[in-house]
Amino acid sequence: MVFATCSIQQCALLRRHGSAGYASFPLETAHRRPLIRIPRSRRSARWGTNLTAWRSRMSIKVGNVEAKAGKLERGELRVGSMADGSPIELPVFIACGRKDGPIVWLEGCIHGEEYGGAASIIQFMRNLDLSTLSGTIIGIPVANPASFNFRSRVSSIDGQNLNRIFPGDLAGSHSVQLAAVIGEHLEKHADFLIDLHSGGIGAEVPFYVIYKDDGTQNATRSKDLAKRVGVETIWRVPEAQGMGGTVTAEALRHNIPSVTVECGGGTFTQKHLDDYLVSINGFLQATGNLSGNAPVRDGYTIISGGSFIHNREGGLFVPECKVGDILPKGRMIGRLINLHGETVEEIPNPYEDSYIAALRCNYFPTHAGEICAEAIPVEAREGL
Repeated sequence: MVFATCSIQQCALLRRHGSAGYASFPLETAHRRPLIRIPRSRRSARWGTNLTAWRSRMSIKVGNVEAKAGKLERGELRVGSMADGSPIELPVFIACGRKDGPIVWLEGCIHGEEYGGAASIIQFMRNLDLSTLSGTIIGIPVANPASFNFRSRVSSIDGQNLNRIFPGDLAGSHSVQLAAVIGEHLEKHADFLIDLHSGGIGAEVPFYVIYKDDGTQNATRSKDLAKRVGVETIWRVPEAQGMGGTVTAEALRHNIPSVTVECGGGTFTQKHLDDYLVSINGFLQATGNLSGNAPVRDGYTIISGGSFIHNREGGLFVPECKVGDILPKGRMIGRLINLHGETVEEIPNPYEDSYIAALRCNYFPTHAGEICAEAIPVEAREGL
């Protein structure tokens, strides 16, 4: 992987955005200035325009966890209870530096079977050197306990996909209530969001990043962040293709730049963990929470559109390509074999020059009508 330094690109990015209406954090030195700046309206709404008020910051509290300068605190955010009265709680880390900086919301397991994000957040937060941290990181390893405990993409309580029902409603079902609680804390505290996903138990995804494009300046900032998490492939999801209901779309609705990082799935290797940690560190370097240059690539492949691919016959799925491959139209993605080893269906790529963003695991039992792959056409190739 080829990385370039960010110093020149940083200056260009700051000049391109201009200074009107935006405020950089008052960090100690120029090289610590964040690449992505927070709209003055968000800063003023929370801390006012007075620098003293800005430096003192309001109290940051999530559940029973309160930020303390120079410390890593941990605890829980109660989001409901089971029939026997046992609480449903989200695990919470809050790491607070002694220097001013933005508040980043770091979240995993909004789909409970995608446990790589949880493992990465736990490792990152526990190994974080607080002396290097500016601002605050709120880490939520498991955002959906009812899904996580049953190793399921959807909630075991109401069958809902939490990442399709934001902004939620406190009068709704459990998942809808949970979305409302997460959204409330996100809006109250976060300046940036990074949401970690994977292919889940039965599928694999390559290491890539997603941002939502609603045409706003915060969408542009989300794209700038996406270019600084160490990946080459960026999935642009335009508003017309459906953005509603996800936590990143909810963040964008509240003027919070956000990205989704995808990595791994059915197996969780040291390489997957390393990739997640590269993305977290790069994101925090881009926002100014951590020192150093965020990893950037010589070029980026932008993908957009596409769809999940469903099989019509059940059987064992046998991939004929790898995740991350770019295939021409008609090239075989995979096939289904029955329990006698006979091919019962072939799955061709339906689009020109498509990035294979997900594949069922090798020989994974697959019913008719399930998702066996995801293909996203290449939209453009561009630089930083």
